[in-house]
Order: sequence, then C-alpha cells, then structure tokens
Amino acid sequence: MTQAGSGADPTRTKGQRPTGRGRPSREQSAAITEAIIHIAAEMFLNEGFDGTSMEAIAAAVHIPKTTLYKRYPDKMALLNAVLHDRVASWSRVTTPQSEGLGPDLRLRLIHYTATMFEWTTKPEVRAYTRLMLSAAGRGPSEVSAEFFGYTEMVTLIAREIVTHGPAAGIAAKDPERIAQMIMSMISGWMGIRRLITPLTREEAQAEAEYIIDLLLQGSQAW
Repeated sequence: MTQAGSGADPTRTKGQRPTGRGRPSREQSAAITEAIIHIAAEMFLNEGFDGTSMEAIAAAVHIPKTTLYKRYPDKMALLNAVLHDRVASWSRVTTPQSEGLGPDLRLRLIHYTATMFEWTTKPEVRAYTRLMLSAAGRGPSEVSAEFFGYTEMVTLIAREIVTHGPAAGIAAKDPERIAQMIMSMISGWMGIRRLITPLTREEAQAEAEYIIDLLLQGSQAW
C-alpha cells in the first residue's frame, strides 16, 4: 500500500511500466483510489480535517489535482469515502463472528450490541469518530450520517426482530422503530462512555446483556 511521501507511483501496477499519457487501466485506477483513501486517512488523522488540503493529498499520492477532484469533488466527499472504507474494513472482521448464531433473539441482539460496544471503544475507531465530529459542517457536503453503518444496523436489527421474534413470543408492530430505539440506546452509551479505556469482549458482553434484558424484560430487569 502506498505511503505518504514514499515516492511510489500509484498508477504503476506491479511488473508494469508507467503508461505515460492515456487513461489508466482498471487495475491502475483501482490502485490510485486505494492510494488516495489510504493516504487521505493517514493525513486526516495526523493533521486533522482543517489541516489537510486536497492539494497536499494529491501531491502525496503523486497525482494531478484534477484526478483527485474527478473522484471526490470536495474534501468532505473524500472524508466520507475514507469513513466508509474504514467501516467496510471493520465489518469484514466482525461479520464472520456473526455466523453460526442460533435462533434465540435475545442472544442475537446481545451479540450485535456487544460487538458495537467492543469496537467503538477501540482507539482506532475513536480516532475516526473524533475526526468525523471535527469535520461536521466544515465542507460543501455534510459528513456522512452513515458512519458505523447506523442505517445498516437498524435494518439488520429490524430483520432480526421480524425473523426471530415470533419464536420468543414477540410480534412487533413496528420492528424498525424498535431497532432505532436500540441503536439510540447504543449511541447514547457510546457518547457517554467514549473516553473510557477499550472494553474487553467480556465487559462488552455484560453491558450488552443489561441493555437488551432491560429492553426485553422491562422493569423486571431492574
């Protein structure tokens, strides 16, 4: 992967000479995009959103500014691409952990909640969260509201309620609204606890069990 200031040419694929003029191949184009995302992420984290310019990113990737602006019309669009790339990367790690879960709705909701608690207290995730918050309202386009895959998680939880709720005696009238409330509880917890040290899986599991049991059992869980 290209490093900022490394001097590597992202338009040159392994074992291939630079093409000079003309449109880059599909492989070269993908390599350019990968280099842009990687170096932009590095610079955003090191220099901050305001301290990083599109011109500096283009120079670090060794591409013309016009090439960068063709892909990302403004700095906020590039930040959104960086955030989505990180979420996708984290998802590739956590998704296999969800495989093999049984049909018990409570256990499934606890698993997803615990995973979010565990990951959102990791230093890398918190660094990107601070970056996202610092960039809010700083560009022509708004910072993505989909960071951490909020909408995707609402959809997932709602689907879990519809699929596995009946076996638990739950016939939800509005599963999406319930899913939104669960995510609101998780988001509120993350906002209050964002400065704590990273949670272990066991600690995240305990927090998740309390929240889900509070939701499912009401005052009986008090």
